[in-house]
Amino acid sequence: MPNTVNWELAAALLLVLPLIGAVIAGTRTTRRAYGIAVLFAVGALVSLLFLINALVSTTGEEELTALWKAFPWLTGPAGLFGFQVDGLSIIMLAVVVTIGLLVVLFSGPYLGPANREHPVTNGTPRYYGWLLLFVFSMVGLALSPNLLQLFIFWELTTICSWALISFYDDRRCTAAGYKALVLTSVGGAFFALALVLMYVPGHSFDFGALAHLSARRAGVVFLLLLIAAWAKAAQVPFFTWLPDAMTAPTPISAYLHAAAMVKAGPFLIARLVYGSYGTLTNLQAPYNLGFTTITLTGHSLGLIVAFAALLTMLVGLYFYFFQDDLKRLLAYSTITHLAYILFGLGLAISGVWLGFQAALLHLLAHGIAKTLLFLGVGAIAFATGTRSISALRGLAARMPVTAACFAVGVFALVGVPPLACFWSKFFLLAAAVKLGGAAAVLLVIFFGAETVLAFYWFLRVSQRVLLGQPAPALTEDPPRVMRGVLVALAALCLVGILFAVPFLAPAP
Repeated sequence: MPNTVNWELAAALLLVLPLIGAVIAGTRTTRRAYGIAVLFAVGALVSLLFLINALVSTTGEEELTALWKAFPWLTGPAGLFGFQVDGLSIIMLAVVVTIGLLVVLFSGPYLGPANREHPVTNGTPRYYGWLLLFVFSMVGLALSPNLLQLFIFWELTTICSWALISFYDDRRCTAAGYKALVLTSVGGAFFALALVLMYVPGHSFDFGALAHLSARRAGVVFLLLLIAAWAKAAQVPFFTWLPDAMTAPTPISAYLHAAAMVKAGPFLIARLVYGSYGTLTNLQAPYNLGFTTITLTGHSLGLIVAFAALLTMLVGLYFYFFQDDLKRLLAYSTITHLAYILFGLGLAISGVWLGFQAALLHLLAHGIAKTLLFLGVGAIAFATGTRSISALRGLAARMPVTAACFAVGVFALVGVPPLACFWSKFFLLAAAVKLGGAAAVLLVIFFGAETVLAFYWFLRVSQRVLLGQPAPALTEDPPRVMRGVLVALAALCLVGILFAVPFLAPAP
């Protein structure tokens, strides 16, 4: 057994340090807020390393759990709060905490008067306060041992995203913030309804509580939570809030819309799949529609998830071809890549566990590659004052470090071996093939077509922006700290995927 006090202390520090940092940074002067935010983000990363060490040094245990009775008026296990640390939470925490630190570091020089796109002279304490509060929310979500605790932190991320998207305080930013708040709150309403349906018969919010429900109720609860995940992850039909949210400061776009908030939706479904795998794969739920009776099976439920994800991929791909703003292009790409994760989870529900493992790989790989691209666009806009694809060319000549890192991000995102997303895409495709049958043929064809077309378009955009005669607006690479963050992320695109491999759980 691990030293219980040590691992629980590490988990508690990991959760509390960003919260304390948010309070302190948010109430200090502009000059001090940045240093305080960096200090507490580093502290969170150190706590995570201790937590990982506690998990991997435990013999014969794949999960560490600590529970306390937080709400005594909820009967049964429903009122329990605490920590759950396993492979899934560690992968999510690695993305949230590591990229959180890099985003905080990048934000220092970015939020200043030298920024040619959005010069900033005040408001940075508020920025760091909300950003660290968001890190706290995502850490709490990843450590949650049940759906009720996850829901509380889920809703807190919604509030933080509204505040951060609206940071610049102009009409467009405010409207985008409220749009994100409303559409993601729709998902929150479905989440809350699912919790009620779970609590009434079983008095439990455990991730495995679907096993204690009737088949019909379990099917309904899962579908409600799936809709909640779609709204959070900007999937069809809830996807329109994410491109509009690109009015946020670019480091916020990188964190919320590549690494953290939007990953909460797939993380929710991954938790359900892992906690209720047998229940979902063996589901046989008959529903009388009046004129006929349909039976929702585990296989068909998985196909619903996978084909819905495929639809989102194709819709996102369609919008690629009409974007002149680099950030909006990345936003639509994020929508499609979140669908990749749900695609893999759908295959897992249909009985192919490789899809679950591929989804977790992509959660990490995409987080690294897309953060690099977002921050690369931030560096470009910082130096040039524009994100317009038609106005940019020749970056490689004047901004070689930014251009090289941006190219690595593009190659990693589209799946060029041996970079990050190649491995996750490879296993997603292998899982679809392993599914077999006519459905697998359709999934493979359209998934493969989307991958090829996305590769072509990103290569075309990169060639236009990076090569050729330099545009007049180009100056030089951004400050050293921003360059250092880009280089670190570029290196992670090569080796970061290796971190996830030991934490890919076998089928339960």
